[in-house]
Amino acid sequence: MLSLNSFRGAGLAMLALAGSGLGASAADMMSPPPPPPMMPPPALESTSGFYLRGDIGVGLYDHSRIVTLPPVVGLSTLSSSVNGTAFVGVGAGYQVNSFLRGDITAEYRFHTKHRHVDVFTPPQSNLITGTVGGFVGLANAYVDLGTWHRITPFLGAGIGFASMTMGRTNDYQLNAGGALNGTGPSKTQTRMAWALHAGFGYDLTANLKAEVAYRYLHIGNVDGGRVTCAGACPYNVRIRGLASHDVKVGLRYMFADAAPSFMPGPLVRKY
Repeated sequence: MLSLNSFRGAGLAMLALAGSGLGASAADMMSPPPPPPMMPPPALESTSGFYLRGDIGVGLYDHSRIVTLPPVVGLSTLSSSVNGTAFVGVGAGYQVNSFLRGDITAEYRFHTKHRHVDVFTPPQSNLITGTVGGFVGLANAYVDLGTWHRITPFLGAGIGFASMTMGRTNDYQLNAGGALNGTGPSKTQTRMAWALHAGFGYDLTANLKAEVAYRYLHIGNVDGGRVTCAGACPYNVRIRGLASHDVKVGLRYMFADAAPSFMPGPLVRKY
């Protein structure tokens, strides 16, 4: 038979074991809760909606060459150039979703100088000068390539028209001391134009975005008015294959309701 001392020893052992378990549970309950996870910075939500835009920029013109029409037998071009220019533009568009948008833009390109030096046989050289500038309208589509730290790179293409004006043309006879040899009136022509875009936007706010972009703009041939003079006249001046390498900056304002969006953190209770 078990003695009273045996029962007493077993009871003390069970009490000691229960006490250790209760102590561990109390220690667990008194320990502080784990710190909440770090919240990511708010991300600007991309929503669809209409937007307005404004741009300014500079362009470096490129061209095949400047020629006279009709071609004169024995006439050859020594040099030709078209200076750079500045432009301003406005537009309206629609953001379809987070990666696709389109807009229609209109811009004015300020007039800049062109010059053309030719040589005619028997030895005679002429300097032909004038200006060129006008309006460009484009319908553009863009693909936004994702947003990182509020920066969204994009690619795009556009097609439309260029209504370019070649101003008064002056023909100077260099071998006669630079005397004015003939003049031609200004002329405006409208031709198809197209463009390729690459750049990035930066989210200033949920609705306002700044933009920096490069654009290749193909304008095509630009003709001047009929030049009349005492020499090999009449003729027209043509700038062949006019194009521009443009760098522009601008702002886009979206009218859709856009607000910062982020995932809420876990619920943490304090004891």
